[in-house]
Amino acid sequence: MKSIILLVIMMTLIACDNEEVKTPDMVVKLSNEDFSIVAQGELESVKATQITAPSKSRRPQTIAWIVDQYSKVNKGDVIVKFDGTTFQNEVDDAEFELMKLNYDRMQKIRELDNSLEDFNNEGKVVEFEYEMAQKFNIDNPLLYTKIEMIEASDNEDYLEAKSQYIDNMSGHFKGKSDSEIQLIESKSQKQNLKLNTNQANLEQLEILAPHDGIVVLKEDWDGSLPQTGKSVFPGRGIASLPDLSEMNARIYVPEIEAIGLKKEQKVDIILHAFPENQFSGTISSISKTAQPKQRGNPVKYFTITVKINEKDQAKLLPGQRLDAIMYTSDNTNAIIVPIQTVFREKEQSWVYRKNSEGHYVKNTIVTGTCSSSQCIVESGLQENDVIALTEPKSHKGSTRKGTNI
Repeated sequence: MKSIILLVIMMTLIACDNEEVKTPDMVVKLSNEDFSIVAQGELESVKATQITAPSKSRRPQTIAWIVDQYSKVNKGDVIVKFDGTTFQNEVDDAEFELMKLNYDRMQKIRELDNSLEDFNNEGKVVEFEYEMAQKFNIDNPLLYTKIEMIEASDNEDYLEAKSQYIDNMSGHFKGKSDSEIQLIESKSQKQNLKLNTNQANLEQLEILAPHDGIVVLKEDWDGSLPQTGKSVFPGRGIASLPDLSEMNARIYVPEIEAIGLKKEQKVDIILHAFPENQFSGTISSISKTAQPKQRGNPVKYFTITVKINEKDQAKLLPGQRLDAIMYTSDNTNAIIVPIQTVFREKEQSWVYRKNSEGHYVKNTIVTGTCSSSQCIVESGLQENDVIALTEPKSHKGSTRKGTNI
């Protein structure tokens, strides 16, 4: 029984001694391999003529017809037609209201003329009676009684007051009627403005191509394209006619893969439609933050703009899907190791290098550019060094710092 226990203990010790031998490793070699990131995107023009919905309309307009995406058009061709039913109804309503207001105005004018004529006639009668009263004034006490003379005097005063009253009422009625007519004219001006606006909108139901080109429809905030039945707000961009003489590539790089990207780095471009052709370019801009491409999708992408060197208006067309290879480093005789061999804690990086005794020890290194799979070692390793591909079991849980050996 004791011999069996001793045998088990010896086998365990042997297993511990051979533990590090079983750790997978690799020999460090100098490499000329370039780091690159592969992503997808699409072509877009540097300059383009914008096609927008008419800005004079004060309400959204409904698209009745629109050309297909990437359709070729000539100058004067119709790109978009809007539904004019609402505007036509507004025109009919405004014309009807103007007709009613015109009749109201004419009626008010007739009423004013008739009333002024009545006041004028009544004033003439009172004036005639007043002249008669003055002409046949009975102020002789030898011929008339005192009561008759008083009544004659009161009659003159009454006729004079009545004449003033008629003049005042005539002026008051004329002022009131003029105000009512001005109100009608104000309403008419409002309806005329409404009529002119809607007539102008009816004349702008079609948007024509300003020059020859290819129509590129613009995506909405939700990624949808303009289509029949969709409403667009005044001034909103609907499409564009790009200038094909200068093209860019818009590349979408996942946030987790966007490592080492800088301006002026070279890029190879392969179009899906023409895989046998390869184009070249350089990175001209990189978005400051990563954003989701689709609503509800949590994956974020950096937007990379690449200036294409070649000019080919037959193949480089807006919207063409493409694959891009972006070279993030140009390595010459550099030591490149798999990313899983590099361990980090705070600002320190190390690998596990096999020493002359066959044991793995921590070896502090200085890293350069790293990708999602590889890392450049600037110092700390030499060619033909052997490093562990995974953390040796004897070092798991250790907190000792690595040293150069």
